[in-house]
Amino acid sequence: MLRTRINTARSIFSSIFRINSSSYSTSFLFDDTQIQFKESVAQFANENIAPHASKIDHTNYFPQEVNLWKSMGEFNLHGITAPEEYGGLGLGYLYHCIAMEEISRASGSVGLSYGAHSNLCINQLVRNGSHAQKQKYLPKVLDSSSP
Repeated sequence: MLRTRINTARSIFSSIFRINSSSYSTSFLFDDTQIQFKESVAQFANENIAPHASKIDHTNYFPQEVNLWKSMGEFNLHGITAPEEYGGLGLGYLYHCIAMEEISRASGSVGLSYGAHSNLCINQLVRNGSHAQKQKYLPKVLDSSSP
């Protein structure tokens, strides 16, 4: 009974937060390119992540039929901070924070997984990997073609 009430409250809060949280003005915070990036990531997250957020939270599992991680790679979310020479966008951490905010707005658990992958995996390869390691592994983890 208590668990049901908590889940109901969580669902209500999440839907209110998703609807109202991006209505504030970002024009004084970001330039036009950053605003466009924010809006495109928000649209991607709302269309591809948000519909599955509840199932992911309840099952603690990414549904295979959706292949969400692959979709995120194809959208180039994994390569935001990685250098272009390895298939990344080379945009830096401000763009990464913008993406984290929008992904987390759609699903906190997916946002956390994304942050771990992009910072603990990809950025460690970028910062500490040899040139040969970067050439071998980065393209595969950036587009999610590696199993």
